[in-house]
Amino acid sequence: MDFQVDSDSEEFWRSGHLLVMRKDAQLPDRCIKTNRPANGKRFRANLYWHHPAIYLLILINLLVYAVVAIAVRRKAIVYVGVTEEILQKRRRSIAIAWSTGIIGLLLLFSPLFFQSETFSNQLILLGFILILGGLIWGMVKATIVTATRINDDYIWIRGACKEYLASLPLWQE
Repeated sequence: MDFQVDSDSEEFWRSGHLLVMRKDAQLPDRCIKTNRPANGKRFRANLYWHHPAIYLLILINLLVYAVVAIAVRRKAIVYVGVTEEILQKRRRSIAIAWSTGIIGLLLLFSPLFFQSETFSNQLILLGFILILGGLIWGMVKATIVTATRINDDYIWIRGACKEYLASLPLWQE
């Protein structure tokens, strides 16, 4: 389906592969992932962003990074249109992530029931791998959109499909 936004729009634009929007703008009733009609379905995305240089604090201490990142981060809440298909994919990804993590956690404690130390060590390693895999799967597959920058007025969002972005006017800084 071909949707077009008024080229004089002063609420949202495209900038390369990013969607740029005013913080208070309401996006069109189209799925941000497929550009099909969303039929009123909206996903509330809590977006956070801090300057990338803050990541250097991880080299000093992870706790210092976490405290500073939380203190200086910027937040925006965006309601994006999504189809039921996209919501189902997200739910499935969350279920897979949780299941994988729980199985990994169970494997960490399973050596209590086995005599073989070698087998127990392999189960512990597999448990850690599954927990890490579940975390990564959930973060990558269940995320609909992410913020690449937030300032006082605008949000730069990654995750919109090419067709959705093509219907938006170009961002003029």
